[in-house]
Amino acid sequence: MSFRYERALELIERAGEKGRLAHAYLIMGPPGSGKERLAMRMIEMANPGDRLMAPEKLEELRSGFVSIVAPESKSRKISVEVIREVEHTLHMAAPSGVTKFAVIRDADCMGDSASNAFLKTLEEPPASSRVLLLTSRPEMLLETILSRCIRVPLAGRVVPETVSGSVKEFLDTLAEQALKKRRGLSIGLLLTSAFSNLLKSEKEAVEKANAEAEKAEGALYRNKTDGTYLKDREKYWEGVTASEYLDRRNRILEYLVIWFGDALRQQQGAPQLDLPAYAEATGALAKQYSLEDLTTRLSAVEDLRAHLGTNVNEALALEVGFLRAFG
Repeated sequence: MSFRYERALELIERAGEKGRLAHAYLIMGPPGSGKERLAMRMIEMANPGDRLMAPEKLEELRSGFVSIVAPESKSRKISVEVIREVEHTLHMAAPSGVTKFAVIRDADCMGDSASNAFLKTLEEPPASSRVLLLTSRPEMLLETILSRCIRVPLAGRVVPETVSGSVKEFLDTLAEQALKKRRGLSIGLLLTSAFSNLLKSEKEAVEKANAEAEKAEGALYRNKTDGTYLKDREKYWEGVTASEYLDRRNRILEYLVIWFGDALRQQQGAPQLDLPAYAEATGALAKQYSLEDLTTRLSAVEDLRAHLGTNVNEALALEVGFLRAFG
């Protein structure tokens, strides 16, 4: 049985109130089902902070006591070395009342070596620690890992309640062009430029956040471990930065899929939209284009996402993809 995000959160909160949270959870569900949002809430429940604003992304919760790992670079693999670094962090001493977390995004990308290395942590969890495995493909995980985690199956897509300012600015540009029924080479190039600027700002944000996290980690462990460990962590942070940018790029591309998806829904008379705030704009697309044309443009976005997963030049792929989707 799968749960909507809201129901899963309610059950986790009840378990927390009764002091019955387990040390390891497997949070699984399709892309957009809310896996990272649930992980964020679990971390905040255990370690309530003094933030003036609630975090918008999982990476914002990274600290000396919260490790977040994901498939590295374009290899899309989680190496055994990365897993051992996570285990090292979990075994570090933490202040009283603080719960250490290890969040493994796309946990199905752990190979057999990494998975087997992680088993000991699941079997003998360090004190005051919790492990959260996130995956869309639980069938790819070893049965020995599955059997040691409490499974939290999520259903359906969860579109963020709010979007970041830079993403909203891009969506507003999309809406403006749709409402004015603009198309052609100039519009395709205009949207390519707008999207490229959005990706640039997101990449800079990832680099800044990880540079700050690396600096904080260095200050925390400088006198508690040898210099070799911190030197190795430099390469780790380089890999994390590359992986997080690619992941964030994919998430932003998902908005383009949603954009044309909402237009198709309106064309077919479906009542539920993933971006209701832009219903007028996607409705204009639904009237402007045929079903076949919208499907072709949606396919262009899907092709763009697939091409960006290869070694293709990003700028060139974006230009070709946007001209096909919006030109």
